[in-house]
Order: sequence, then structure tokens, then C-alpha cells
Amino acid sequence: MLYSVSYSERAAHVRDGLPGDRRALLERGLRKLVDDPRPEISVPLSKDGNTRSLALTKNIAIEYVISEGLLIVLGVMVVDTSHVLLENAD
Repeated sequence: MLYSVSYSERAAHVRDGLPGDRRALLERGLRKLVDDPRPEISVPLSKDGNTRSLALTKNIAIEYVISEGLLIVLGVMVVDTSHVLLENAD
């Protein structure tokens, strides 16, 4: 089953602020996710497993809900590793 993608207002705001290359990666990841919204690497955040978290890339993660043919993106988190507090912390 293919799912349609919808965004919360907060997630849409982050998406709209992304540079073109990062937005393209986000959209590419979501295109893959709509085929299988419960890949093994995603983490269930709710008891029913419909609210999930997933790193689409090394720098872009999402939280989303699966509901009746919809994949609703609740949040988009972007990590900018160009400025970090601790370099190569072990």
C-alpha cells in the first residue's frame, strides 16, 4: 500500500526552511518510506507502533504517524555537524 504524505505545521515550517539539497534528501527519503512506513530501522514511539522515529540520512531525522493511508510527518530534525561542542568525543 502506498501512503500519502502530510506534514504538521511545525514539520512543514522546518521543511520549507531547508536548503534545496537537504529538502531533496528529505523528499527522497519520504518517497522510499511511503512504500514501507515500518522499516526495521525505525523506532516505535507508541504502544501501537503507529508513531515512529527514523533517521532518513545521517543529518535528517523525522517523527511520524501512520494512519489510514496517511504518513503524517510530525517533526523534522536537522543536525548540522559543521559546529559541534565536542569533536570526536569518545
